[in-house]
Amino acid sequence: MPVSQVNFKSLDNITDKKDTKTVYAKTEPYPNDSVELSTQKNKEKKSTIKNWAAGIGGTIAALAITGILFAKHQNSKISKLYKDKLVLSNLPEKLEFKEAKTIEEGIKFAKEILGIKEIDKDFTLEAINTANRGLVDVSNANKGKLFMPTRLGFRTPKNKNDDYLAYVVKDIESPNFGNLVINKNYFDNNILDKEIKDLLYANDGRAFYGFDHKTGDMSTILELGCVRPIPSDDLAKLIDKFYKDSSQLSISDKQTLFYSLQLGGDSALMTTRNPLWSLKYLQEKKSDVLKSNNINLNIDEVKNLTTEKQVEYLKDIVKKLEQKGSHWVWYYEKESPATVIHHEMGHLQDFAKNLKDLDLKKWKFSWKETWNDVRNNVKDRTRVEEVDNRWGTIWKEKYEKLLKEKPKKFQKSYPELYEFVTNQEIQQTAGKISTYAQSGIGEFIAETYARMIGGKKIPDDVMALYKRYKGPELP
Repeated sequence: MPVSQVNFKSLDNITDKKDTKTVYAKTEPYPNDSVELSTQKNKEKKSTIKNWAAGIGGTIAALAITGILFAKHQNSKISKLYKDKLVLSNLPEKLEFKEAKTIEEGIKFAKEILGIKEIDKDFTLEAINTANRGLVDVSNANKGKLFMPTRLGFRTPKNKNDDYLAYVVKDIESPNFGNLVINKNYFDNNILDKEIKDLLYANDGRAFYGFDHKTGDMSTILELGCVRPIPSDDLAKLIDKFYKDSSQLSISDKQTLFYSLQLGGDSALMTTRNPLWSLKYLQEKKSDVLKSNNINLNIDEVKNLTTEKQVEYLKDIVKKLEQKGSHWVWYYEKESPATVIHHEMGHLQDFAKNLKDLDLKKWKFSWKETWNDVRNNVKDRTRVEEVDNRWGTIWKEKYEKLLKEKPKKFQKSYPELYEFVTNQEIQQTAGKISTYAQSGIGEFIAETYARMIGGKKIPDDVMALYKRYKGPELP
């Protein structure tokens, strides 16, 4: 009971003897009775205070016990995730991928060779082959010691506009945590045709790769990161086939074309994601061209500018070069759709390496939230700030909105993610990998990991950042 509600009646102010005798008359006529009565009242007062204090202490103790149980529950929950979902595979160091001729054969390969326990039965042949090919790549890069998904799913996403080929379930509260899911949409001819057309045609309807690159649209060039896109010979053949008759391409060919154009375009944009690198490149590799066109490039002048100002400086130089007929080209290479599987497996290896330490060492306990849980009889609430701090992406609405509207609260709740998305040097370094790599720590790790699996050279500063965030390493 709160102190304000306790009503203590004091006898200290009773000085009139008549009143005192009256008090006596109400009790036994002992001469010291008034003293005893006062003492009794004081005892009752002390007892009430003691009970009240005991109540507060009991509440604190209850909260402490609840907190301990809560922490133990989290430890138990994370441990269970490790036991059930993050199982280290011990496969042969070198697996040979064999393209299945039937769906049943593909599912058998995934179960018996890759050790995946559960697989959705409605896979298409192209989908199971794509998944198996990507998983074999990752297994071989890890010499057979890696964390494989316990379940392989094949589903249509709730949002029809989701443009991924695959994803790993990241929600640690979900029973599906760690499952690898393949997107049905990207094995649909109509959906693939639409996505590819968006990449192959300009806004005015012209065939984009049919442009004369020497007289191309300047605004389009600048949108593509200041460079002119040139497809490699084998990619150019796929592009020509699609322009002539898209129905002649298989699902596999269309996926290859889609991801090659998508990844190529994103790679080209690196020039504006990391304008300082671009300017240094021009200074080192194109110094004679700059000099012959009377263009003065001063790195010291721009290195302390914001990224946006550096991009403006870069675009101004590129415009001058273009007007003089000097073009900066960027070659688009043929890419495998399995790259997406490599990315998602990067997430899974990252979870396995870092989730336990991250959660158990940095778990943020809140008395307020625990007390609310006690009052509302909530028995199973997992607070995932630390998980979100590492694997959240600024492209997700709740993070983007919080950063925009309440940056200080965002910084307090997600300090590492805040630093990652606001630090210019970190952003430009991550930008050497991809646009998506700039969206969050986990995506940077997964994007870098995918390129490692693909055997691509990783810049030194990118590798240093990857190691700083304890990205999974290859043997």
